[in-house]
This record gives sequence, C-alpha cells and structure tokens, in this order.
Amino acid sequence: MSAMIETPRAQEARRHRVGHRVGHRIGHIAPVSGNAKDGRRPKLRQLAAACAMTACAWHSAHAADVPPIAQQQSSAASTPSADDTGATLPNILVVGDTQHLPQSFDQRYASTQVLTREDLDRLSPADPSITQALATLPGVTVAQSGGPGTLASVSIRGSSPEQVAVFIDGIRIGSATTGTPEWADLPTEAFDRVEVISGPAAASFGADAVGGVVQLFTRRASNQPNRTTVSFGGGSNKTFDTRLSTSGTVPSSGPLAALGGLTYSLGLHDYNTAGIDATKPWAYGHEDGRNPYHAQDVNGRLGYAHDNWSISTFALYHQSDLSYDNAGGNDRQRDHQLTTGAAFHLDITPFTQFDQSVGYATDRQFVYSNDPTIPTDEFDSTRFSTSTSITHQETGHTLLGQPLSGETRLAYDFSRELAFLPVDVPGGLPARNDSAVSLHQSATLGDVTLFLAGRHEIVQGQSVNTGNAALSWAITPIYTARVSYGNAFRLPTFNDLYYPGYANPNLQPERSDTVEAALDANTSFGTFTAAVYDTRVHDLITYDSQTFLPVNIGRAHIQGLDLSYKGTLGKSTPVSLAVGILNPQDVTDQTWLNRRPRQTVSLSVDHAWDEFHLHALSTGVSLLYGGSTYDDQFNTLYLPSYTTVSLRASYQVNAHLVLSASLSNLFNRQYMTTYGYNTLGRTAFGKLTYTF
Repeated sequence: MSAMIETPRAQEARRHRVGHRVGHRIGHIAPVSGNAKDGRRPKLRQLAAACAMTACAWHSAHAADVPPIAQQQSSAASTPSADDTGATLPNILVVGDTQHLPQSFDQRYASTQVLTREDLDRLSPADPSITQALATLPGVTVAQSGGPGTLASVSIRGSSPEQVAVFIDGIRIGSATTGTPEWADLPTEAFDRVEVISGPAAASFGADAVGGVVQLFTRRASNQPNRTTVSFGGGSNKTFDTRLSTSGTVPSSGPLAALGGLTYSLGLHDYNTAGIDATKPWAYGHEDGRNPYHAQDVNGRLGYAHDNWSISTFALYHQSDLSYDNAGGNDRQRDHQLTTGAAFHLDITPFTQFDQSVGYATDRQFVYSNDPTIPTDEFDSTRFSTSTSITHQETGHTLLGQPLSGETRLAYDFSRELAFLPVDVPGGLPARNDSAVSLHQSATLGDVTLFLAGRHEIVQGQSVNTGNAALSWAITPIYTARVSYGNAFRLPTFNDLYYPGYANPNLQPERSDTVEAALDANTSFGTFTAAVYDTRVHDLITYDSQTFLPVNIGRAHIQGLDLSYKGTLGKSTPVSLAVGILNPQDVTDQTWLNRRPRQTVSLSVDHAWDEFHLHALSTGVSLLYGGSTYDDQFNTLYLPSYTTVSLRASYQVNAHLVLSASLSNLFNRQYMTTYGYNTLGRTAFGKLTYTF
C-alpha cells in the first residue's frame, strides 16, 4: 500500500475507509504537518476576478440533485423572511434570491437538523472549517488530523466518511478518487445555512447517502437595500481572519433601473495561521515545527425573478496552501476548489412547477516540495451534473371526512465524474456516468402522512434501485411519531476501481438497509427529537491483506439513539443539546468500527443580559464530549474519551459595530481523534465586525 502515490489527504482518507478492515501501523499515518517553506501567495483580487469570470460566463450551473419534496420546515429551523413568502410554494422553501432549492427535507420523512447563520456565528469555532459546527449535531462525529487545514472526516450515525453525500446549493461535491470532500476547503464563513439529514436518503439524493446527507447553502441576498459587512479578527497561533461581504437588490429606479429587482451577494475571505505541530514526535514522517495554513475564498450569487419564473447563479471558489509532515518527501499541498451552477424555476400553474439546473464542481490538488529532486504530483477530480424535475401539489380534497393533500415529483438526474491521477491508468482517464429517474409521492390524510420514494439509477451500465418509505402521525399539535425504512448504496471510488496494482474493476456497490422510529415534539419553549435506528451494511469494500486488492466481503451492524433539543429558555437564553449513543459493530471481525465514538454530547447555552439592562451583551458556553473509540480494525490503537469547554462573548457597541471574543478548549485538553495527531489546545480569538 505504501507504494501508492496519493496526496496526504487521500492517503489518510484511504486509511480511514479501510481502517476497520485492515490493521495498520503508525507508519501508515498520513503526513500532515511540518516546517513552513516560503511560497508565493495568490492574491485575493485574482480570486475575485476568477470567480466573477466564472459566474458571468455561466461555465456551468447549479445542480439540484436533491429533490424538493419537502413540506415547509419544522420550527426547529428558521423560517423565510417576509420578503420570501410571496414566492413560497406549498412544499418548497424559497430563498431571498428566488432560487428554489430543497432547503428543508421535511422532518416527517427523516431526522433533519439545521444550523442557521445565527447558529454558526454564535458557535464561533476556532477552526474555520464547517466540520466544527457539524460536530455539534446529534449522530455526527468528526476526526481531524491536526490543526486548521488538515485532513478531516465526517461520519453520520456510524457510517464511513465515504457513506456521506455532501452538496453545496444542490451540487454534489467530493473527490472521485477518495470518495470524500475536502472538508478543510469548506469554510464556515461561506454558508448561510447547514442541513444534516440523518439516515439513508439514496432515493432522493443518489449514491453514497448511506449514513446521511450534508447540505450546505451559500450566503445569498435578500430583497433589501445594499448591506456591506467587514470584519477583522486575530488570535492564538498567529491567526488572522479577514472577511468582506456585500449583498442587496438593485433598485427599480436610477441609473440601473434596467436591472431592477436583481439580487446580488459577494463575499471575500482570507484566513492565515501559523498552525500547530500536527503530528506526535513518534509519528511516522514527523518534522518539528508548526503547520502554516493560508486559505482564501470567494463566493458570489445573482438572482432574478419575474412573474412566474426565476433564475439564479452562484460560484464558490477556495484556494489554500498547507505545510505538513512527511520527512524526506513532498511536504506542501496546494488546493483549488470551484463549485458553480445555475438554476431556472417556472410556475406552470399555482400547483405545478418545473425546475432545471446544471452544476460543475472541480477539485485540484498539488503536492510538492522545495527539494527540486522530489517530483510534484497533481490530482484532479471533476463532476458535471444536471437535473430536470416537475412537481405537482394537490389540495382541497377530502377522504373519509378528512382533508387530503399530496405532492408528486418526477425527476431525471445525470452526472459525469472525471479524475486525473499522477500514474498511467489503463484505458485513459477514469470516468463514470450516472443517470437516474426518481419518483416521489407524499400524501397527507388528516393527521397521517405517507411518503414514498423510488429511484432507478444506471451507473456505467449497472442498475441500482433504492427506495424510502415513511409514515408519520401527528398525535397532537405538539407530538409527531414517525417510522421509516430506506436502503442506500455507496459506489466504489476511482482508487478502488482503477489505481494500477491496487484496484479491482469488478467491485460492486456497498449496500445498506435501515429502519428508524422517531418522536418529535414542537413546544412553546423549543423542539425535541428522539430517534432510534438500526442499520445493516453488506458488501463492504475491504482490502485483502494478502493481495492488497479491494473486495466485497465486509459486513457491519450499527444501532443507535439520537436525542436533540433546540429552543429558548425564558426570553433570552438559547439552548441546544445533542446526544448520540452508538453501537457500531464490524460483524466480520467482531470488533468495533474504528473512529466511531460510542457516546457523543454537545451542549451550547447563550444568554443576553437584558435583566441588567445590558441588552447589547451576550455570552455563551459550549461543551463537547467524545467517547472512547479505536483507530484501527483490530481495536489495538485506543483513542480515549475527551471533554472540551469553550467560552464566547459579543457586545454590540452601536447599530454598526460589534465586538466579539472566544476562548476555545478552556482547560487546554490534549486529546486525539486520529491516532498520532494533535488537536488544537487552548485558543483565544477576537473579532471586530462593522456593517454599513
């Protein structure tokens, strides 16, 4: 295995995927840190120009692979603004820039957790990646190989990282070679909203949605005058963070009257840190010194609505430079990631809608060294996708004296994946086509809702069928019970299929079956959810220790319980609590699946000090607990449990200026989520935000 030429993140991703199947040594730990070497930093204005050119050319567009089956969102999530309600359809949440995206996968169908922009601002994570916010949700665990910018993996309900499907504004992202996205390239600052759908969702979202789905929605404009915000921050580890964002609506009068009603949003973000020494002194490839990390992001969006139709386009571009540990080899990595797209929506009638979207996502990685004798390697992954759908709602009917309503959605999705590897692959560049037809039907009779979804997918000539069924009952206006079943699959990665000497072109998809029962409570002081689930996975792709070739022989059985609460106590004390209890078993070897803590707890409490007439002051505390687990298949590398406590405060000086500060890992707890790698210790950060 060590002969494979992969990026440090790809090496670690492969190790994570097969860790519960193949024993590994410390020498297999992916290098993630090292002494900084001087290098040229691309300028932010160059990023802005690249983003603007991409958006204006509409090189590709917004792929809504996710079907808008959802009813209006439960009170656990934020509701659309008053400006949006005029365009809101019965089962689709419409955002301010008029783009019709399935932002709310109805909680009557599946367990869905939401983080709004306010939640993300309040959490104030020390690491800029969105993973730190995801770790606060029930059933979500994050393993990180060092400080900011280093490889991270996300698991939902005991799934492997490759069994989680990730979308940005409806566009599927992730490397075709490793099967996972570059989480470090997904900055919290770029997103307005995060939704995590727990459980199988392949019938709605396609391949790899075994453990669940993460939907990320970029910042967008509302129907309001121009609003510009600039922030400057700095803190521990020589960290500096700068952000500029502007959004608004072009007025219908004045010199730009011809563009009246056009909404726009643009954001620039620069993050620079000296980092930490990511690896332990005894870890393979360790080099003394910190891991410098520099990241820059540009995101932009345009939207326009006219009568019964709307159109929108967006782009998110990220580039970063990371130094990592790999003594004697490549020890720098530079990433370039672009996700862009466009969508068109038409209200054919008040109850029938047509949607068309296209999207493009690409991820380019370069691993190199300042030593000219060590060659530079490049890894590229590209995905083009398109989706066409028609949706129809029926209301105003009665059956057995009860009101009857429903929704039907028919969709066709197509995607094409391409990859470039720094080795000769027989047959040329790896490529894969995926086309699917799906049908979704929901029907509500009185207090009972039935949801059915089926999807027929053809991947490189191979057929895969998936389905979901859910039945919910509104017992009272407060309590709703739900039972559901779903199956899902994960496609083999291009590494599994094509990498010379280590591939098996005859691999079949991994498959899963899940049953779930849940109870939701929507009270005056918050929302509660309790869900118990049972997942069986078969045909797991594992590596034969004799041939080092991947084969379909593994089986896993995962049982768990998710508990969550989100609400406000009193008038000014927001509270969120998430508890995950997991029993992740490798049935083949009778061991625990690696890097799946059996208990996780996240608690966040904030308070605005109105009782002391300090209306502008708010403070908060967060607690994060991760239970013990193992880092390898044979359960020999033990990862102890840990608890971290973080504090935060913000003060609104006036209508324009806000000062904020945070202290993460208050007690400087030293712990590992990946064996051989350090995590951030006590970290202080302060920020000034000014809005024009």
